[in-house]
Amino acid sequence: MKEVSLPNTLGSVVLLLICLIAVNVMASFIPLRFDLTEERLYTISEGSRKILESLKDPVRINFYYSKNNAELPPNFKTYAQRVQELLEEYAAISGGKLILEISDPKPDTEEEEWAKKYGIKTITLPSGNTVYFGAIVSMLDQEMLLPYFDQRRQEFLEYDITQAIQKVSSTSTSKIGLLSAMNLQGGRSMIPGQPPAQKWAFQSELEKSVSVENLPLNTEEIPDDISLLIVLHPRGFSKRLQYALDQFVLRGGRLVVLLDPNARADMASPENQFGQQPQLASDLPELLKAWGVEYDSTKVVGDRLHSTQVNTGQGVMSFPIWLSFRTQSLDQDHPITAQLENLLFVEAGSLKKAAESKTDFTALLSLSEQSGMIDAFQLRFTPPEQLSRDLKVDDSEKAVIAITSGKFNTAFPNGQPAKENKNAKATEDESEVETPLKHPQLKESVERNSILLFSDVDFLSDQFSVQRLNFLGQSIIQPTNDNLNLMLNAAEHLSGNEALMSIRSRGSFSRPFTRLLAMQKQSQLLHQAEEKQLLSQLDDVQQRLNSLLESAGKQGQKEVILPLEVQEEIKEFREEERQARRKLRNVRKILRQDIERLGHGLLLLNMLFVPLIVGIIGVFVYRYRTRQHHKIIS
Repeated sequence: MKEVSLPNTLGSVVLLLICLIAVNVMASFIPLRFDLTEERLYTISEGSRKILESLKDPVRINFYYSKNNAELPPNFKTYAQRVQELLEEYAAISGGKLILEISDPKPDTEEEEWAKKYGIKTITLPSGNTVYFGAIVSMLDQEMLLPYFDQRRQEFLEYDITQAIQKVSSTSTSKIGLLSAMNLQGGRSMIPGQPPAQKWAFQSELEKSVSVENLPLNTEEIPDDISLLIVLHPRGFSKRLQYALDQFVLRGGRLVVLLDPNARADMASPENQFGQQPQLASDLPELLKAWGVEYDSTKVVGDRLHSTQVNTGQGVMSFPIWLSFRTQSLDQDHPITAQLENLLFVEAGSLKKAAESKTDFTALLSLSEQSGMIDAFQLRFTPPEQLSRDLKVDDSEKAVIAITSGKFNTAFPNGQPAKENKNAKATEDESEVETPLKHPQLKESVERNSILLFSDVDFLSDQFSVQRLNFLGQSIIQPTNDNLNLMLNAAEHLSGNEALMSIRSRGSFSRPFTRLLAMQKQSQLLHQAEEKQLLSQLDDVQQRLNSLLESAGKQGQKEVILPLEVQEEIKEFREEERQARRKLRNVRKILRQDIERLGHGLLLLNMLFVPLIVGIIGVFVYRYRTRQHHKIIS
């Protein structure tokens, strides 16, 4: 047998430790990262790369971070490390077009003076010390401040950085017009005793990337510098204003229209506050007919498959009039809705292609076969439980977001309508000083055009889209869903600025348990069906009893003895009621058991599967090395 000198075990261990340390040290200097998430959430998006490639002059980012402060919380350090690594990756892929400077603004240093000059916000720690965590993005004489990287906006980290780069490097700015019967700009309240109205978060976010102009309701011609016009809740629009929209579209202008059969956001309007009958519906019947779209402003849609959990004050219920949509319900082939995860629509209407329309109608968000419609006026006096029971499911197609495309004809073939003057004795002087329109009337569109339509306005209001937080005296907008992202995507897409969309469309990083949600929906639908049947039986018996009591009262009887067959029927009903409630308890029990079983399975998978794989690999490696060792000895 040959003698084999085994390697020095201690030396091998020392060499292994040296190699590990060397690899870690080298890796810290190499911006190498592998993104194994399903949607590559931690990879620089194509939109950011396109903006970096289009840079003509270098962009400088001065990142101020109090890295060496010993009192920083661990979660703060982790997020700050992520921000720094992302900025370093920007610089790495820019090909020298982005210059990154990282500074630690310690107290009483030149770096701290520059941070204060730029306007970087200070963060006060519990100990009273202040730290800096912001950046300034600049190109030539253009600057954009990122005063504080708020961890609550981590989903929008890449978007905020890329938006700043795009804004300082852009030579021209798109101009978007807003036209609405509601107050989007905020300011002093028109109702005495009410606090000042806040600017809608949608408009505030939109103003960060484009120039925005709020047009008055007496506009008779849309300005030529408006590349995209967004019309929100066109309630009571005059014929001349509708004519201006008509001609804007025919000249090739891009248009987004948000209609609503019951706009909750409009309840605060002065005319609805003091009016006898609130007017909460909006419609453009002549224009919609010319655009080939059918919409009924008196009907609200509901969908049992997309119902939302709401608190009615008497408990939590699945409310089908408030619609929640997940990724699988959205059109993933269209850039406006692609990659969005969670949308909420509140008391929306129904959009569909008109019967004799020659335009192309594309539904971006459609309802399921479990959908139906109810009258909008019922929402004002009917409780949610009754609305849910009254919803009649039908087989008609319904959409809440749609695009109509084609060569449109004018809705006003006789030209601009006359002014709507309440005073019948309008003077002739008013018609003489009327300003002529800049553009001649068009009977049909110059070229093919597209119009984006929504059947809901409330989804864009702050109440149903964002949460406002106050931090260091600064208002921070935190999205509660992807409603705001959806509308900003649409504005950026239709205004020609699509580079940022691949970033913003990432939405939230949450990954809901779709199987659990499906199980809950199934149980809720079964619960609603049995409850509806049970209540129907109860109403039938009560009607028979009331009819019997009324007939007895007409005969002057003070006491009524129910016939035996009715008494037996009541007993049977009570037995049926007990059986139905027992079935409901069984449904809930099965649901809980399925959820617990799935939870236990996930727990076992996390706790045992990975260690099991590691153990199996270890056994194979051990057996392989043992065999090799025996071969060498033999």
